[in-house]
Amino acid sequence: MEENKLKASDIFKLLPSILVTLGIVAFWYEPFLALWMAVGHFWITLPVLLAAGAFFGLSLKMKTVGQKVISFYGFFNILLLVAYLVVALPQQSCDADTMDRHYRKHAADFDELCRYTIDALDDSCGISLEWKHGRLNRFGIESHGQVDRFSNEEAIAKQDSLMQIVGLTHEELDGIHQRVKKARCIGINVSYSTFENWHHTFYPSAPHAVTILFRYVGFGRYDFLIKDSAFTDDEMAVIMNDLTLIPYNDRVIFQYGGGAVGPQTFGKDYRDKYIEKYKPGYSHQQNQ
Repeated sequence: MEENKLKASDIFKLLPSILVTLGIVAFWYEPFLALWMAVGHFWITLPVLLAAGAFFGLSLKMKTVGQKVISFYGFFNILLLVAYLVVALPQQSCDADTMDRHYRKHAADFDELCRYTIDALDDSCGISLEWKHGRLNRFGIESHGQVDRFSNEEAIAKQDSLMQIVGLTHEELDGIHQRVKKARCIGINVSYSTFENWHHTFYPSAPHAVTILFRYVGFGRYDFLIKDSAFTDDEMAVIMNDLTLIPYNDRVIFQYGGGAVGPQTFGKDYRDKYIEKYKPGYSHQQNQ
């Protein structure tokens, strides 16, 4: 009975669905790169999607083993796509309202992360840490005029020597990572003298300036910039004139830094609407 066997033609018909699965997984882990690949190779993407849909539709009568396999695999892709839309996609977009909700929910976690990281470092030392999919992706240090930054495999290879320079133990590094995850963020920068952002350097009056790395969207990144004391009037004037920054309260601001392509700032209209929504501006949550 040939209908009870999986034929070579059935495997061929299953290939587009397998490619769709790989595409969904790619969007889950590297959404911007996956989008560029899908759009840049649309002459491949479109036929694959059409073929997967057509073979799935034709197999729904499920008379043969091959049709049943293709049908079940198609339903699996549908469930995987729904899971991506429900679980992953909301984590791949961001705006000031999203950051507002996140900070209100994790304010205590942010404060604990800041205190723990600063206490773990030697005096006059700064650090920059970022994790990707649970793995150390960037490691930078600042110590007595020495500044070193490394990414990917090089960051991992030089991890021990960099930790030694700033007085960080493996237990403390793991403690920072656990607190970053608890705050649902991706990293932290502690600079002893400056706020570092994508476009300029902003000098606060606090001994330490902390940037909590929140989320990448495309090539851009959203961060929380936090001081341990209130911004001065001069600092707030700088903030209010910078479209990459939105004040949350008198010691926390939201930052968006664009990458090589796409928006470079929050956008004036959106920024103004957010600040208007929370009159009187940066002080709307100053008791948080």
